[in-house]
Amino acid sequence: MKGSHLTVALIIPYYQNMFSTFYTLEIIKEISKQAIEQDLDLLVETSWKEDRISGVLFADMMGNEVLIKRARQEKLPYFILNYYDPDSKDNCIGIDNEKASTEAVNYLIQAGHSRIATITGKLNAQAGIQRLKGYKEALQAKNMDLDKQYIVTGDWSKESGRQAMKKLLSLKLYPTAVFAAGDEMALGAMEAVKEGGFKIPEDISFVGFDNIPQTDSPQVSLTTIEQPFAELARLGIKNLIQLIKKKSSQRQPVKILLESTKLIRRKTVKELKA
Repeated sequence: MKGSHLTVALIIPYYQNMFSTFYTLEIIKEISKQAIEQDLDLLVETSWKEDRISGVLFADMMGNEVLIKRARQEKLPYFILNYYDPDSKDNCIGIDNEKASTEAVNYLIQAGHSRIATITGKLNAQAGIQRLKGYKEALQAKNMDLDKQYIVTGDWSKESGRQAMKKLLSLKLYPTAVFAAGDEMALGAMEAVKEGGFKIPEDISFVGFDNIPQTDSPQVSLTTIEQPFAELARLGIKNLIQLIKKKSSQRQPVKILLESTKLIRRKTVKELKA
């Protein structure tokens, strides 16, 4: 490390296959690019081992709760990515998960679907909670029945999506459309549909969330919500640097809510005739 430079730590909570996920790779790529442009020293860690740092960038709230508390106590500049809480004292940047999820489900409703299921992410994560809320709000706004059988919990993984879809297919009246709160789960669910002898979108339509590269292949062509990962990372580190240079503990927390999610329409949604 160059002692005259600012040193920033990017903390990514450890989980299996963490460095193969699209989110992690995009965050590391963009933060590394910004570090070079800003002439920063960058440490990428799964825990906080280095004391001689100027600030910390947390890749998420979930899994980093103890370290975020430590940053607060030590009055070290920090910024949390992929998280937004208007009432907290944390510096954070995230997307409007509820609004984006409502848009996804509304698209299915506009296509004529009424039996719409959801495969949620982890419900101890902000994204999981908010995307489920957006699903419910879209149905309630149209005075549509909220069937609890159509809400199945996943854990963001492809396999959890597969197992969740098997549960939905076992119902007496299976859904004609599914909103998966993450693309990996959507991919697993779509495989389960095909294994069950059903066709996409002729029998079951799908909308995912994230717009990972695999969704754009001709074999998949998944309609999904695109997240601004690069913008999230770029603004996160930009604001962290500003906090470091201000060197003031008497300030209001910096909060950024990105409105740049976008519905990417592909080929997994069938329009039902009225």
